[in-house]
Amino acid sequence: MSKSISANIGLGRLRLVGSEGVSPGVVPGLADVSETMLWSLHNRAFEAKRDDGVIEDPASVRIHGEIDYDFDGRFGEPEGLLAVRAAEIDGTIRQWLQRNPDGCVVSLGEGLETQIRRVDNGWMHWLSVDLHDAIQLREHFLPPTDRFRHLSLSALDPAWMDAVDPSAGVFVVAQGLLMYLDPEEVRAFFTNVAERFPGAEMVFDVVPRWFSALTMQGLMKTQNYRLPRMPWGINRNEIEPTLRGWHPNIAEVTFLDYVAPRGLPRALASLIQEMPFLRHEVPSLIHVVLGNALGSERPSMTAETPGAHPKPTTSLKGPHMPTSDHMPEIHSIAAFFAALTRNTDRGGDVATATRHVIGKRVALGMAAAMNPIGADHAEFAQIIPEKVEAFTTSGSIMLEHSSHVGQRMTRLVSEEFATATRAVTTLIGCSSPAAFVEAQGSIARAWFERTASSFLGLGMLALNAHDAALAPIRQTVVANAERLN
Repeated sequence: MSKSISANIGLGRLRLVGSEGVSPGVVPGLADVSETMLWSLHNRAFEAKRDDGVIEDPASVRIHGEIDYDFDGRFGEPEGLLAVRAAEIDGTIRQWLQRNPDGCVVSLGEGLETQIRRVDNGWMHWLSVDLHDAIQLREHFLPPTDRFRHLSLSALDPAWMDAVDPSAGVFVVAQGLLMYLDPEEVRAFFTNVAERFPGAEMVFDVVPRWFSALTMQGLMKTQNYRLPRMPWGINRNEIEPTLRGWHPNIAEVTFLDYVAPRGLPRALASLIQEMPFLRHEVPSLIHVVLGNALGSERPSMTAETPGAHPKPTTSLKGPHMPTSDHMPEIHSIAAFFAALTRNTDRGGDVATATRHVIGKRVALGMAAAMNPIGADHAEFAQIIPEKVEAFTTSGSIMLEHSSHVGQRMTRLVSEEFATATRAVTTLIGCSSPAAFVEAQGSIARAWFERTASSFLGLGMLALNAHDAALAPIRQTVVANAERLN
């Protein structure tokens, strides 16, 4: 596209791209999270122009065509997932509007989202809340009206709630927003909405923990675009219990369809849904219905387990595996060698005591052979029983630890397969060779850290098992040495 677009905004002029002093692919005033509005616009426009597209969105096609911006060079070829997200939210809003035809939809951080043009029923009200630069750009392409209002404010500022009339119903959309916030900010946001608008409905999307961890390390989507950091990652089976822990007035939590629209990514998503250890580690689109008052909650109906509240999984630390119930992950080589030194020292003490006991008992045996009547019969009577007890106890301990090792190994294999599948998903989503190489590097670093941690953990488990199993024998030998001294 050869043209440059300049927009009169406020007291100044915002040139979108292509002018002197402006780097291609950069929109002044849009950086980091704000720039993602162009990424989602690219997805919607691309899908809307396809014969088999998942969304009808002429407004996005128009805006996309009017912006002189290297969308493909910046974001790569659209994969369609963000258009699926928008289409699913459209359908949920339309259903809500059938029950609340003149209600108010609040769309937080929507940027250049054209959802209001797709769902408007002629009576509803719409409030778009976004940062100042984003609202300025939005108003150039989507001017406000009496029913479609704009508010320059952070979604985290509860002041936007004062601009909402809840009398006809409230629907809050946080599309592509919450993952960019810190967990405590998300909690405060959700609590504020639940307190202020009982009976309201919400839709928002989340990313799983492993993907959040990759973005925190620095994940390149293409060679020209690094994904913004996403501090809030949460796995699917953690979502409902987390929300209910934040606020008790939740009537219903459901999951909306949110997978790639076609091709290998969609087939892979269908396969993942059949794998219990992977199905909770995918991006999710959540629809929440708040109760009208405390104590008015309806039974939860999740998409996967009707009526059940799934238990949260163990928290992931970055891309590392979840910790075992029997043994914490060991991330310190120093701790491993300290345990190894401990076992070596204790083994040396046992060997010394054993040599002393053997020497004493050989002397007792020789004395008994010379004078059977004067032999220490009490000492000889203890030799066999105490050995049987010590080795039996040691064997039981080793069996118990072996069971733990087996469980750990099984879990490692399962989790390594899950991680490999997630890595394939990430690589499939790369839209350029440079992005593929960058993703490979991030995955390789995460794999090395995880493998080192796992091997250290298994080594620590083996050392602890060795130390625990030898403890009864060590105690018996030491007791013998003290008694025979």
